[in-house]
Amino acid sequence: MFSIERVEALREVAHHGNLTRAASAMRLSKSTISKYITELEAQVGVQLLHRSTRVVFVTDAGRHLLKRSVALVDLARRIQSELDAHGAPER
Repeated sequence: MFSIERVEALREVAHHGNLTRAASAMRLSKSTISKYITELEAQVGVQLLHRSTRVVFVTDAGRHLLKRSVALVDLARRIQSELDAHGAPER
């Protein structure tokens, strides 16, 4: 199973078209974003991005993953927000 953080990284790269801007948006380093994408590609077994020295393009497989996982990522964010609003559980 792949992690939400890695899918969010792919989503940010797709949105910004650039690893540096995606990293800035997520408040992570460019190398962390690159590592997340590489790990996600290894987990799903397909290339998700075409990388060149100037441009990053999302592959068909990457677009498919993003399309299918966007609701999952949004749900995970909502759940985390709800948990944060409730604070630590009582003991």
